Amino acid sequence: MTSALTPLETVTAIDAHGAQVQSMFSDIAHGYDRANRWMSLGTDVRWRRRAVAGMLPARQDPHGARLLDLCAGTLDSSLEIHRQFPAAQIVAGDFSAGMLAHGARKLVGAAATHVTPQEMDAHHLPLADRSQDAIFCAFGVRNLSDLPAATREQHRVLRPGGRLSVLEFFRPTALATRAVHALHNRTVLPLLGWAATGNLGAYLYLPRSIGRFATVEAYVDLLRACGFVDIVTERLTLGIAWVVRATRPEHT
Repeated sequence: MTSALTPLETVTAIDAHGAQVQSMFSDIAHGYDRANRWMSLGTDVRWRRRAVAGMLPARQDPHGARLLDLCAGTLDSSLEIHRQFPAAQIVAGDFSAGMLAHGARKLVGAAATHVTPQEMDAHHLPLADRSQDAIFCAFGVRNLSDLPAATREQHRVLRPGGRLSVLEFFRPTALATRAVHALHNRTVLPLLGWAATGNLGAYLYLPRSIGRFATVEAYVDLLRACGFVDIVTERLTLGIAWVVRATRPEHT
């Protein structure tokens, strides 16, 4: 595999919301990593490391495993997956060509032969049924236009026994977490995001997307409805972020 973008027709968003998100992420790609580090004080790196560590069952041999980093953005998660599973083959999928192009510059050495950036729409994955050993998605499902359809796609492309791992900001329900979210998202996040990327609108949209998104309990219900089993959740940093893991049943 190579680090060049897999040639495809331009990925078209499924609706106006998707087109807005696609354009927004391409516009902020140049400063996206910097914004994440500033806004989280580097905590996002630790969150990714922890979430990636459990994306394959301990009993599974990672050599030659086929792993999908969905909504891969600038490939921070793809590179962490490669660091922890260096013998795996990783597809880094995203519908923002700008984000992928920025991330592809990071692929050097062994990463360039094990990580393949590919433009794709999470609602219509260009991957065969049962073709992936595991799927990872960091801070992406919140921006999808049709979460049930995308979740069914994830189930479709996972092999039986394959694991889905999602790292995300879910809508908080605890009073303390809601207060922290409100203070940070309405003040610190827009200012730092604007300073890092020059795009204030994007960092006004992102906190609103958290407030409109599902609770972790509602997301777990959706995973069950789409056929996933063995669903576990893990709170990170007082519930600011969560890791959710789910498995496609062995006999489906």
